[in-house]
Amino acid sequence: MPTAFSPDFLLEVNDPNGLSAYLRNNDHLLEGERLEHLEVAGEGNMNVVLRATTDQRSIILKQSRPWVHKYPSIKAPVNRIATEFEFYRTVRENAIIRKYIPEVLCYDERNFILCLEDFGPASDFSFIYRKGALLDKRHMADMSKVVSELHFGFKDFPKNPRISNDELRKLNHAHIFDLPLNPNNGFDLDGVVPGLQHATEKFRNDAGLQKKAKELGEVYLSNNGTRLLHGDYYPGSWLNTANGFRMIDPEFSFVGPPEFELGVAIAHLKLADQPDSLIKDLFVYYHFDGRFDGTLLTKFAGMEMMRRLIGLAQLPLELDLKERLEMLDEAYENVMNG
Repeated sequence: MPTAFSPDFLLEVNDPNGLSAYLRNNDHLLEGERLEHLEVAGEGNMNVVLRATTDQRSIILKQSRPWVHKYPSIKAPVNRIATEFEFYRTVRENAIIRKYIPEVLCYDERNFILCLEDFGPASDFSFIYRKGALLDKRHMADMSKVVSELHFGFKDFPKNPRISNDELRKLNHAHIFDLPLNPNNGFDLDGVVPGLQHATEKFRNDAGLQKKAKELGEVYLSNNGTRLLHGDYYPGSWLNTANGFRMIDPEFSFVGPPEFELGVAIAHLKLADQPDSLIKDLFVYYHFDGRFDGTLLTKFAGMEMMRRLIGLAQLPLELDLKERLEMLDEAYENVMNG
């Protein structure tokens, strides 16, 4: 597996001729196929993600680099694209999950490029953060069924070095459990909502909260989990297509505790102010077992809410200062008491 970043080709939206030559030279085009258009596909927080339209089809191309695409100053393990490829290759063995993920069309390990089926005109589910926007119950049912099948279809999943994802987990760990509560993190929360910086100092100065966050972080980083997780199961990884819900962007995948996965999903449903009745649907379609720890789930949900409110990875939330502080108080209670 390559570890240094010295690719033969860089994926750039303003270089359609270069991409055309790359695809042709690597036999990634069909017979007589020609590239006609190249555009950015979605936000692409972690990776460069482009849509290539040819005279016969459209495809999605992703390239990972040794930094976070949205925040180039943040280093990130370049081999995360290998984790995404391995995840897709593994879960395609499951007939239920296969319907909800894109088909892998090609994988170039040398250049850290993954080529995927394009689901066509689609958007992620970030729209649910808007005031009054509601998630459809059928989408909620699919989201629950897919993640349940993932956790239980790959129950006691054997350790796989290409899905252990240790380096990316360390980066994610810092931004969930450490940096949001670090008084010297350098984040400008007043740039998010005026007054947020001062109003949240009590959380960054709370030794008890930092202790709980450290304990949760240790669970996240431990290798004691037994379930295959998507690793970043939130509206940005849920795709709303003409054919319904689809699951994408599993580069944070690892073998870990299912309570983390569901905690993250619930945190975002709460941040999006979705009805409690809808959130309960997640539990209706999820197949719990006797090992599931509901208290741990609640603590993970609280930690995810907190980091999205006072951490670097902000969401398009339409919340004023008062609403944010109310949610932070709820998150605090969840982390401290479960």
